[in-house]
Amino acid sequence: MNARIDTTPAQAGLDSLFAPRSVAVVGASQDTTKIRGRLLKTLVDGGFAGPIYPVNPSSARIQGLTAYADVSALPEAVDLVLIAVAADQVMAVLEQCQARGCRSAAIFSAGANGLAPGERLQDHVQAFAQRSGMRILGPNCEGFLDAQTGLIATFSPTLEFVAPRIPALLDGRARVSIVSQSGAMAFALFSRARQLHIPIRHLVSTGNEADVDLLEVAEHLIRAGETRALLLFVEGFRDARRFAHVAQMAADAGIALVVAKIGQSGAGQRAAVSHTAHLTGADTAYEAAFRRWGAMRVQTPGEMLAVAAALSANALPRGRRVAIVSTSGGAGGWAADICEQAGLEVPELDPAFKAQLAAIVPDYGSAENPVDVTARVAEDGGKTLLAILDAMTHAPGIDLGLVIVSLVATERLVRIERQLKALYAAGGHPLVFHSPGTPGEAALEVLTRVGGVHLELADFARAMVLLTQHQEFLDRWQARQPDTAPEPALAASADMGTRELLDHWHVRQPAQALARDAEQAVQAAAAMPGAVALKIVSPDIAHKTDAGGVLLGLSGADAVRGGFARIMQSVQAHLPQARIDGIQVQQMLAPGREMVVGTVRDPDFGPMVMLGFGGIYVEVLRDVTFELAPLTLEQAHAMIGRLRGRALLDGVRGESAADTGALAELLVAVSRMAGEPGSTLREMELNPVIVYPQGQGAFAVDALIVRDN
Repeated sequence: MNARIDTTPAQAGLDSLFAPRSVAVVGASQDTTKIRGRLLKTLVDGGFAGPIYPVNPSSARIQGLTAYADVSALPEAVDLVLIAVAADQVMAVLEQCQARGCRSAAIFSAGANGLAPGERLQDHVQAFAQRSGMRILGPNCEGFLDAQTGLIATFSPTLEFVAPRIPALLDGRARVSIVSQSGAMAFALFSRARQLHIPIRHLVSTGNEADVDLLEVAEHLIRAGETRALLLFVEGFRDARRFAHVAQMAADAGIALVVAKIGQSGAGQRAAVSHTAHLTGADTAYEAAFRRWGAMRVQTPGEMLAVAAALSANALPRGRRVAIVSTSGGAGGWAADICEQAGLEVPELDPAFKAQLAAIVPDYGSAENPVDVTARVAEDGGKTLLAILDAMTHAPGIDLGLVIVSLVATERLVRIERQLKALYAAGGHPLVFHSPGTPGEAALEVLTRVGGVHLELADFARAMVLLTQHQEFLDRWQARQPDTAPEPALAASADMGTRELLDHWHVRQPAQALARDAEQAVQAAAAMPGAVALKIVSPDIAHKTDAGGVLLGLSGADAVRGGFARIMQSVQAHLPQARIDGIQVQQMLAPGREMVVGTVRDPDFGPMVMLGFGGIYVEVLRDVTFELAPLTLEQAHAMIGRLRGRALLDGVRGESAADTGALAELLVAVSRMAGEPGSTLREMELNPVIVYPQGQGAFAVDALIVRDN
């Protein structure tokens, strides 16, 4: 396992919470049907090695242990106090804990709903934690456990049916931990993980997070170095910008982050002005953060546990090419469809490997991918199946194997366990099993002992795609270079106008001038080559076209003079109260590929950058992608590559390829503009940005900037 990372002072207090030498249970009860009684029972039954002190003034002994009237009567200042009393008693208990010198607490009590901020139980607990320095989990948490040390600090009824300790069967598997803002989901994942033979080392439910939050727990477990993966169930980060630090620590430590984030369907920013802000949603920044920092985002519990199972068993692909071997042609074909729809490849097999298979597979089978070995594998004691699997583990042109064979009859694997163990021990491509029918427990235990894993088809396909993407992230992370893009010599000024600000960040623009009357517009147009565009300039008009405030392709004094008058009349008719600064006269540029580049400030993660295909159809096509600011050139190119219409920039039907290098540089400049310390930019949109053929650059034709009030 990974070496333990040195603990910082900020993390030191969590040792007393998650690795205490002594524990008190305040509110402990003899009645194990109640939460207060079950909490004590699970702690005792777990085998915690240190002293356990029940605290309740009503009894001298509780569940066979000496009980104490209150915290002040404890024989020592314990490391951890588990608090399960009425909500209105919690603060008094915490004060006793501080006076006695106790170091940490977990609060299972839940305060009343509907109270105003500042009056809720978590608000009082938060203030106490800041004042006292005690580390506090909760309130309203379902507790936590350490399956190795026997610290089972929870009342969850799940543990009445699933033993918390890791069974000997799973000794050879890498450990996985769960950190969840939902106690119910934490233990649901725990019970399902045990069914899949995934050894859960730590489980922590963080409750209302008055003090200790999910990211702090994740950092603590990363520092401890005792887990291969962290399964995070997230409703929202209390301090979202800390996620980057935690994720980088995980990448450096070789610990995978597997994240389920709920709340994807929320509305966007209510006060949005630009298209960029309209196209964001409640989930956009989280998605960008997970992608940026290598967290594997899952959509279902099955996906999450499939990824965890593969990580625990070290069934990790180096690419997306899968060879499928099945006893049923129909099952193999269905699996191939599922794999390709998820993003895996089911390629033609290497000719030499195919010839090797053809010599093993019956004549009425198929050596094509997916390989149909027919039901014969059940007739020769597993000899044919083992020969095929042995060939698959070292076959060229593939990255992993999917073995589809019925495990309803458990003896099929039981009788070849020794040979399977040797095959897995020899290494090579990972092999994952799938049984079309419900597999027998004995067969799953064989797979676990030999080092294999069984997954459902859809979960397998999605998990392998996520693991491949994660490996690509790790490769980039390990090869990363310092960002050397130059910064402007001076910081931008808050009173810079739009053109001045874009010039400051080296964003190229066409020639333009502000005209306050028709004759000024004529003079400005005469100084520019070719035709010009006229655009209304008003702090009250965000979308100029909708107000009739844009005219294009005007040539000659009469056309410009008439155009000036038409725009003024149209704008005054549509928005008679709008403040008018004048009309911008702008050089018309030659046609090119129109894009939109924008920024918006997320309340949790800060500034984000948007890129999409632009013009007036940006919200119709919605071919856009977002990233957190600031960007490196590599990240900017990755944004361009994620667009669905990316091929249009490469040139189609004889068109020249667009200058994506210039577009990437513009994205970097805009991202730094938005992320500059002290920036007042709330929203910005460049639409269109015209991208010309390679070597000819990219120009921001129109700009909308919204600043903080």
